[in-house]
Amino acid sequence: MDVTGIRARQATGEAVGFGLSVFCEQGAHGTSVYHGWGIPFVPGFEQAQARFTPDGVLGLRVGLHSHGQGLETTLAQVAHEILGVDPARVRVVHGDTALTPYSTGTWGSRAMVMAGGAVAEACRLLGERALAIGAALLQAEPGAAVLRGGAVQAGEAQVTLDQVARTWFRQPQNLPAGVDRGGLEVTAGYRPDPDTGTHSYAAHAVVAKVDTDTGMVTLEDYVIVEDGGTLVNPMIVDGQVLGGTAQGIGTALYEEMPFDAEGQPLAGTLADYLLPGATEVPDIRIDHMETPSPWTRFGQKGIGESGAIGPPAAILNAINDALAPLGAEVTELPATPARVLAAIERARQ
Repeated sequence: MDVTGIRARQATGEAVGFGLSVFCEQGAHGTSVYHGWGIPFVPGFEQAQARFTPDGVLGLRVGLHSHGQGLETTLAQVAHEILGVDPARVRVVHGDTALTPYSTGTWGSRAMVMAGGAVAEACRLLGERALAIGAALLQAEPGAAVLRGGAVQAGEAQVTLDQVARTWFRQPQNLPAGVDRGGLEVTAGYRPDPDTGTHSYAAHAVVAKVDTDTGMVTLEDYVIVEDGGTLVNPMIVDGQVLGGTAQGIGTALYEEMPFDAEGQPLAGTLADYLLPGATEVPDIRIDHMETPSPWTRFGQKGIGESGAIGPPAAILNAINDALAPLGAEVTELPATPARVLAAIERARQ
């Protein structure tokens, strides 16, 4: 950010300012944290089920639900990482209390840490069972076979996981003695140890211009530096950060639920309750640092809420930096035109 240039513009009398906010987000809190806080709603081990169908499709079932953060994709990526199954052949069922393991749900930036860890553990155990069957089909010692790229390999020979599944379901006469009777279906639980949560970090930097005649605020530039640990899917992470930032811009400048003296809401429709749109959200630049968490399965950290945390402080700091030469300061959110003009008027008195 060109802070020197901003100061030069201020010197000419332009109402432009620079704002910064830095924060840490604790996510994926575990049992010890919520129990320690005395909260009756305490999450435990997150569970996931992984099972092969007779045609080799991998089914995953988790209790938490996607609310737009792409879990269908990222959980399939986790399965691919462990088993080598093509993500296109993974079917994810989530949030169905009749079909999936119990979960406290998707909240607190916990989904990818907890469900991702549970899916990884379930796939690991499922892979061990498939490896034992595949080694027998290859007439190899169990220790001489490996699971790689969606197949069990021993030397130059291999059998695919599709063939392993077909053997379990349709050709059981070829199963080895002592095969695990649980078959190709595993439910596993996961909780990081320690379970005190992950800690992601970010800095938001904003350039805001204030129209001192109307009180309108324009965001000219916006930069985010984010550390979400290992990024399982960088495109999805960017989407979450951008979406959260748009929400935070609404908090800073537009969204408010006022009431009149009789307690009647004054923003009952979207004509009164303002949301930021494409013209209000600038072209946001994101730079990621990846410092893996030492506690989670892949080093991933919770990141879902971080985009919304930084904007209110950064934007208000930028507005007040722009108004500082006038001796004005806005101290309430959202920083509506009326509040900006009121701050300027107070400074003039």
